[in-house]
Amino acid sequence: MNPLDQVLLGWAAVFLLINVTFFIARTINNAGIIDVFWGFSFGLLATYFSLTGEGNEHRRILLSTIACLWSFRLGIYLFIRCWKLHPKEDSRYADLREKWAEKNNSKMFVFFHFQGLAIMVFALIFAVPTWNKDPNISFVEYLGLLLIIIAFLGEALADLQLSRFKKNSKIHEVCRSGLWNYSRHPNYFFQWMAWVGYFVFAFNSNGWWTIYCPILMLFLLLRVTGVSNNEKQNITSKGDAYKKYQETTSSFIPLPPKKYLS
Repeated sequence: MNPLDQVLLGWAAVFLLINVTFFIARTINNAGIIDVFWGFSFGLLATYFSLTGEGNEHRRILLSTIACLWSFRLGIYLFIRCWKLHPKEDSRYADLREKWAEKNNSKMFVFFHFQGLAIMVFALIFAVPTWNKDPNISFVEYLGLLLIIIAFLGEALADLQLSRFKKNSKIHEVCRSGLWNYSRHPNYFFQWMAWVGYFVFAFNSNGWWTIYCPILMLFLLLRVTGVSNNEKQNITSKGDAYKKYQETTSSFIPLPPKKYLS
């Protein structure tokens, strides 16, 4: 399949699935299902691009395998989280419903399609390597795979440590277990690292222009849906304990904690 048709068909599938996801969200009255779709979507897209691309088969298999491992782990984790909360909705979406009031359904529909648009934009980083017919896998590509593997393990460990902490703690207590002692958001950091790895992998296939993917993801994680939103929620629920945590622990990049001087 030629690259243009490949990408357009992939985008059409995302558009269709976003509408299906919104219908499910309306049916179960839980918008958190969009997080689950987000988690699984990139593995599905990487598989689709690998199956329809005309580039080297070995490269396509490597890409789809690592992307599925990373994406499906995230999707399963988000599904379990959504399932455990249901019928209660994640506070992010509950707050949006309250804010949007009687217009919440129409605005949530737009929000879902904004998520779909973001998936389409990021999807290109998985398409580019499937166009490369060079049979030789370069050192740069192996480096990209290594970064993705490290990110996969780091994000999985951070999620596991946080889940274990939540089982035996009260809502106002702050997690400092393992990676959370070095970063307030190690899960977001390693999620971003994965996108750096995908860029490095795509770079060798003339995908230098996909640099926008890790840059855009960094912006989203720091300023839109990730760190900033999470920080506000934690200050509200944990108060002074979280403010102290902010003074001693890096916000994003894992670093040795500072001593609390106040």
